[in-house]
Amino acid sequence: MDDRPRLHYVNAVLLESLRTPSLVGPGVPHYAIKDVNVGNHTIPKDSVVYGSLFHSMYDPTQFKDPNKFNPDRFLNENGHFVNNERVIAFGIGKRICLGQTLAEKEFFIFFTGIVQQFTFVKVEGSILPPYDIDFNFPIGVLRPVTIYNFHLKKRLQF
Repeated sequence: MDDRPRLHYVNAVLLESLRTPSLVGPGVPHYAIKDVNVGNHTIPKDSVVYGSLFHSMYDPTQFKDPNKFNPDRFLNENGHFVNNERVIAFGIGKRICLGQTLAEKEFFIFFTGIVQQFTFVKVEGSILPPYDIDFNFPIGVLRPVTIYNFHLKKRLQF
């Protein structure tokens, strides 16, 4: 974990890996405590409101080419990682996922440990599925995880 602040590209890959799958489309339900006008529409008091995590993370006004996996979008001109508050894979506000901090740390440790020790090799003759958001349509609230066929080849240790 001590190395994390210096691993800019790894942090960018991890953030893009949280943004692109958009595993949970709607956020936690909220209730309107009063009538709210949004554009030409009125949301009546006591209505159930779901924020769309998907639409926030795929907003083309915030993410150029949102359907493209591009970790560089989280790097500045010096190649340093810049977090983006629009990546809300764990929700927002008071009802944000309580496990976010632990999940992000585990994601970092698992990912860096795997890429440090192994090389990913595509299974011969297999076709890698697309990773874009349109490939796996949500089933209920959750989006299914795409299955990839590959081998992990142990890296040589010196």
